[in-house]
Amino acid sequence: MSEGQQGLDSDSVELLLELLELREPCLSGAAAELRSAPASRLIAAGLIVPDGHEAGTASQADHDDVPVSLIWSDAAAGMAYFSPAAGLVPVSRERLVRHRVDFIPLLSAITQGLDRQRGRPAFSLCGDVLWEIGEVRLGRRSARVPLWFARRLGDPEVRRQVADAARARPHTQLRVILASARPSRIVDVEVAGATVVTLRHVLARPDGLAVSPDILDARLRGVPAQQGGQPLVLSPDGRQLRINDQSPIAFKTDPQVAAIRKLVDAHRRGERLRIGELSDHGSLSRLFGRKKWALLKPYISSVNGLWGFDL
Repeated sequence: MSEGQQGLDSDSVELLLELLELREPCLSGAAAELRSAPASRLIAAGLIVPDGHEAGTASQADHDDVPVSLIWSDAAAGMAYFSPAAGLVPVSRERLVRHRVDFIPLLSAITQGLDRQRGRPAFSLCGDVLWEIGEVRLGRRSARVPLWFARRLGDPEVRRQVADAARARPHTQLRVILASARPSRIVDVEVAGATVVTLRHVLARPDGLAVSPDILDARLRGVPAQQGGQPLVLSPDGRQLRINDQSPIAFKTDPQVAAIRKLVDAHRRGERLRIGELSDHGSLSRLFGRKKWALLKPYISSVNGLWGFDL
């Protein structure tokens, strides 16, 4: 379903992202009534679907929004509650219907602008908090980029689950994890072998859910302008490395990217690596080539046959 067919607006997109950050991604009938316009758009788009009924509601007759239990009323031909002020108060069916996010159309809407592999539907890796979307092509990259979607990534337990899933499903390419969380909630979130991107930052438009491939590609290619106190800053796609705030060093081949990523990760862990873990070429000078190795050599050395950064 295209964005135009969905008929979304910025309010409905924001409501959906808010629902995704709830422990249960559900919208109560009462909440849908309060935000009727955006809720109606999400329902019409098939992004939220009926998921049972509420067992209670808030009193509308006593002006204090107290929760009340519901009973069946033959007179009202439906559910109702008793109010000391108004007697038996019928409750409309619409107010009791609970809606839940439907993840299949959600993920389809998010990726509709991306070049995905055909015949590879998204599937859940961890309940309804983590999904593997598949591999997508971005820009002029020679290899496709593996893409995941995660919600509630600001929750420590969810972060642990995502980290466990990433270790269980390693990939030779940088993995991108789209997150429904607000940027402030995931600013310090790190997942090994992945870059976490908040969905809000890469939407093609604020009134739609489709990710812009150009914006996402630019996010992966960028080198941070500031070092942030770190001696090594590697771009999310592993193709540019800045050492001690010097001009970035660019890497073009996948073997070079894989090796520099391993070296940076090892440095952060305080470890060093054997040459066989880094390259099949037998030496880093052959792997990186004369010119690039000349830029790296002042910062990389071998100690007892183990290679690593010395900064």
